[in-house]
Amino acid sequence: MVKHLRTYTLFFQSLFILPIAHAEVNQWDWAPRESLTTEQQSQLSQYCQGSYINNWKATEVKGTNLTADIIVRDQGEVINLKGAAEIVKPLYSLSADDIEGIPNQYYKANGNVTLRNKDLLIRSSSAFISNNNNEDTSFKDAKYLNHESGTRLEAKALTRSQDGIVFIDEGFFTTCEPNQESWKLYGSSIELNTNQGFGTAKHVQIRIGAIPVFYFPWLRFPLNNTRQTGFLFPSFGYSGKDGLNVSAPFYWNIAPNYDATITPQLIQEKGEGIDLELRHLSPYGETVYEQSTFSDKEEGEQTLLKLKSTQKFNQHFSTGFLVEDNPTKNKRPEANSTSISKKDHYERSVYFTANNGNFLNKITYLTYQTPNSGIDKPFEWRPRVDNSYRIATTYLDYKIDTQYTDFYDPDENNFDGQRIALNQDSKLNFNNAWGNLTTGLLAQYRDYDLHNYKNKTDSETSIGHISGYVDSSVMFERRLPLGNSVWRQTLEPRLNYLNSPFKDQDLIPNFDASQSTTTYSQAFGHSRFNGNDRIGDTEQVTFGLESRLYDENNNEKWAFKAGQIFYLKDRYVGISGNTDENKAIDTSNRSDLLTSANYNGNRYTLTGNLNYNMDDDEVNLVQFIAAMEPVDDIKINLSYLYPKNDAKQASAGTIFPINDNWSAFTQYTYDFLREDLTKQTAGLGYENCCIKVSLSYQDWLNDDKIFDRGVFLQFILRGLSTAGRANSEVNIANDYWNQGKVGY
Repeated sequence: MVKHLRTYTLFFQSLFILPIAHAEVNQWDWAPRESLTTEQQSQLSQYCQGSYINNWKATEVKGTNLTADIIVRDQGEVINLKGAAEIVKPLYSLSADDIEGIPNQYYKANGNVTLRNKDLLIRSSSAFISNNNNEDTSFKDAKYLNHESGTRLEAKALTRSQDGIVFIDEGFFTTCEPNQESWKLYGSSIELNTNQGFGTAKHVQIRIGAIPVFYFPWLRFPLNNTRQTGFLFPSFGYSGKDGLNVSAPFYWNIAPNYDATITPQLIQEKGEGIDLELRHLSPYGETVYEQSTFSDKEEGEQTLLKLKSTQKFNQHFSTGFLVEDNPTKNKRPEANSTSISKKDHYERSVYFTANNGNFLNKITYLTYQTPNSGIDKPFEWRPRVDNSYRIATTYLDYKIDTQYTDFYDPDENNFDGQRIALNQDSKLNFNNAWGNLTTGLLAQYRDYDLHNYKNKTDSETSIGHISGYVDSSVMFERRLPLGNSVWRQTLEPRLNYLNSPFKDQDLIPNFDASQSTTTYSQAFGHSRFNGNDRIGDTEQVTFGLESRLYDENNNEKWAFKAGQIFYLKDRYVGISGNTDENKAIDTSNRSDLLTSANYNGNRYTLTGNLNYNMDDDEVNLVQFIAAMEPVDDIKINLSYLYPKNDAKQASAGTIFPINDNWSAFTQYTYDFLREDLTKQTAGLGYENCCIKVSLSYQDWLNDDKIFDRGVFLQFILRGLSTAGRANSEVNIANDYWNQGKVGY
């Protein structure tokens, strides 16, 4: 591994021993950053050292102005301009040592030739300019610049055809600044079709600095954002376990509303495969088909499929479907560039919605494919129908939701059936500038028609329930002088009362009920459970206190929150099992103390949550996230997560500049339960106006709980394409990759 890492490091280092083009400023109309106006500098990326300034202006003269040391016209109407010759027309100007030609037909120019127009500069040793579109315009030893796009090229011969196509003979193409030529596209012949927005080249070398990194017998590349058929730049990486990893996507622009991306994959020690993405755009929406297939040397074929469509016919009606499939018995492709991921259950669903203002309707049919026969299959909806209506006035807020679901158990080993759920939430609101009082009733009704596969019986059951609640808050505010500014501090006590009486639910099944970790915001909710099955019993009072600090510009800087639930009765209803009013499942008198703090600063963003059990004197949840930039361009990300009886991890990542162009980045994730590092990343990045590169070494715990490691190289040739590969695991190398893209 050390040998390979040394090889990559030497290669990476060699990319930036760059030949600095000491071109004169006037040669490319180049102006360094310090000579630009404040407005011009503000439009530059932080990594760009200057800009092209075209001083050519269209003349109001309608004819042709000729100037030279000597001007001679012969009997054949040929004009000869000798010494400091210049021809100025309304749309372009031509200057050279000597010029001869017939106006409105052609000009021949020799020595220090310069052709200019609105966005174009061409310099050459000699040129033939056609003025009547009967012949091509050509230049020898040419240098070409497009001011708007920043495209530069040099060629032994450059020809512009009558239809605007530019032909380059033995030359190069780049979008780099003249003093930072980080990459160039060399070709024996290059054709630029500016009308259609693409270029083609034969015997192509992509050079980073002076080093050839790619060779293509033929290459098609974009000149603008127009979609073009052709190979995209390959991705590659190296893993100590799997060896070299290479993919080479091909983009096919089939039609204005169809396209496809075909990506061959190769993993040296594992096998090869191919990915496909086919897209169709209709007047109403998009349909995408994806397939990833990999032939593993040991496991054989591995395939994942996905077909997704969303169509919106108008503001009222929309529809869509999703079909996912794993036909190869729970195997997943080792190399996969699509959006399909490994799952226990692959979804097949179709829906239709009809909405009209406050009246919302949706019907959904949902099934799953579960490749692993040893896993219980989830309930399917055959179908589900949702309807909701809401009316809100100054004081009254009323909402009704109805849902019908025909649940089916694909295993047919437990139970299934139909459920009707009806929820009505009616509340009165009384608000003013200093406080809020809301009182409401939540009426819930459930009706079930069930089938039990174990004893082959059918049954019916239902439940009706009404709970009441009161939400209130008071807002206090004061001015807070700090130095020369005046901040604002708020203090907001909150009080919530919820009474949800006990109802026997022994006969009520659990199709989709769940319970989440209690947080500060959830403490003020009106239901103990998620879903439409279990109705939690409780009588409780929740106290909360919130305080916020606002700066002189009314930006929230700090927010502090603390609250706790006090239970007036024991709880008897749980997610599963029998409900017995004489057998409580939770007898605690109070919840954890729920706290939260947030800070939003110019250089720091902090978020912290802590749940503390005051009865047992223990912490049940700690979450801390910090994003810091203590000085310019130094970024530090810290996180810590400790949910009781679950994963306990800490992560630290940094990006820090070495100089104006070089950066280093690191990331470490430590699992306290495993007592081991589960992710390590260290890398270098280089960035200038036309190239961005990162090289990283990574060691991580993969999905199979096996450690893997690799060296990953990525680079963006700005104005051309992206190449290289990063580990698919989330890491700070990807974070670095997304920094500093101002203007691109």
